[in-house]
Amino acid sequence: MEELLHPRHPLDKYHQSQLALLATLPPAQRAYHARLFRLGNASYRYQQQAAGEVTEDDFHHWLEGLPEKMRVAMERDGFEASKNSLPLRRHALERRDLGYDAFLQSILSPEDWAYQQELAQPPAPEH
Repeated sequence: MEELLHPRHPLDKYHQSQLALLATLPPAQRAYHARLFRLGNASYRYQQQAAGEVTEDDFHHWLEGLPEKMRVAMERDGFEASKNSLPLRRHALERRDLGYDAFLQSILSPEDWAYQQELAQPPAPEH
């Protein structure tokens, strides 16, 4: 099972629970669920790069780009309440040239990266 989880979750207890769940699945379902874990693990690793690195300057810069109602709500909540939000963390990382897509592409296999790109596409309009 170990070979199915690259990248692995950086926290061992979550890595072990992922392995345990995969072991309970029928073999035909393992690859699909392992891929979802790998994508989640890569995203988690990206977000962890911002731990303790989000500043009030990042917060104010982020607020400038938000729609008005959201900006007002985030301003009301303040920096301390928002500093761990995933969108703010991503904004802070991208301000430091640590882009989400580039990070995922560097850590995922080419097949998983292609799948991630497919997931990121908007659905085709229905006719």
